Amino acid sequence: MIRQARHLMSRLWRAIRPSLRSQGLLPALVSRTQVFLAAKAAVAAGVAWAVALVITPHSRPYFAPLAVILIVQPTVYDSLSRAFQRVVGVVLGVAAALVVGHFLTLSGWSIGIIIFMGLLLGWSLRLGPQGVVQVPVSALLVFAVGSATPGYGGRRVLDTLIGSGIAVLTVLISPSAPTPERVVSDALAPIRHCRDTLTKIGSALGSAWTLEQAEIWRKEALAGVDASANAKRNHEGHQLTARWNARASRERLVLERADEVLRIGERIAIQTRSVARALMDGAADARPMPAVGAMLVSTATAVEAYVEWVGSPGQPADRQRLSDSIRVADETFGEAVGRVQRRWGDDPTQWLTFGTILAMSQRILAEVSSPLDESNGDPA
Repeated sequence: MIRQARHLMSRLWRAIRPSLRSQGLLPALVSRTQVFLAAKAAVAAGVAWAVALVITPHSRPYFAPLAVILIVQPTVYDSLSRAFQRVVGVVLGVAAALVVGHFLTLSGWSIGIIIFMGLLLGWSLRLGPQGVVQVPVSALLVFAVGSATPGYGGRRVLDTLIGSGIAVLTVLISPSAPTPERVVSDALAPIRHCRDTLTKIGSALGSAWTLEQAEIWRKEALAGVDASANAKRNHEGHQLTARWNARASRERLVLERADEVLRIGERIAIQTRSVARALMDGAADARPMPAVGAMLVSTATAVEAYVEWVGSPGQPADRQRLSDSIRVADETFGEAVGRVQRRWGDDPTQWLTFGTILAMSQRILAEVSSPLDESNGDPA
């Protein structure tokens, strides 16, 4: 048995040794960013333990490094948010446990009551998920352990404050800078979502479509609006990180470009939602609209060309592709308008319902053509 185990280990070593040589001592699934983050958390946790021991020499301040592990994140924004949530949650939980401990003894009923009150307290104060959970967790620990360990609640608060302070200080001293590619990719995510939605709608309108399909399109368009809001929040985190990172501050042009992309993406998401809403309103008179569908597909192609241009600004080939896509989309729009004029005539219901699709398509084209307008306005 021992000889077989040694033989198996020898075979495994021969199998993984080439990968270790080519990649250093790191597994292929661990990135440089993750290694840097792990190193920061490890160093900060050790410092937090040492500082807590200096302040309270005869204690085991394990909550200080625990706070570091839970707080240190890749961005300054996320780290500050987690630090605030944890400190507030712990303080509220300890306070709740001390109050309840004066009236109740430790039992199954009292534990249920304190968890119930802790969750409601966290939700009532609009804490985030981490802060809400910290309230009943801290209350439970202090209520259960504090009765047998005097001063437990105060030490938990002190350790949390020490660990949170060390974690925030560590992140501020050595913040991770988001790569320009990630900043731009996050900003473009809502536009890509709208592109996919427009393509799906346009491809389906060439044949018979139903109210159920229109409802799906409406939900996808609403998801695009939500994606735009999430992208704005993520970008605020990138901006906050850049303020504390000298290397990130040099990427100011990237952040400014992402700002513009987010504004355009927000408007495109709203316009895509209007398209889906118009189809919902007109689903009772649903009929194939191949010209309108082709127009939306060409609009989505222009949006894709805009995404490519933003990903590599200044490239002549991408600019030419964007220009060609917008020209084709304009031609398709003109053909669609001529077709629906002959089909709808003077019917106000059709124009009020489906005319919105034409208007929103033209607005989306105006949004993605803004780089061309700026280039044409530059002096020669």
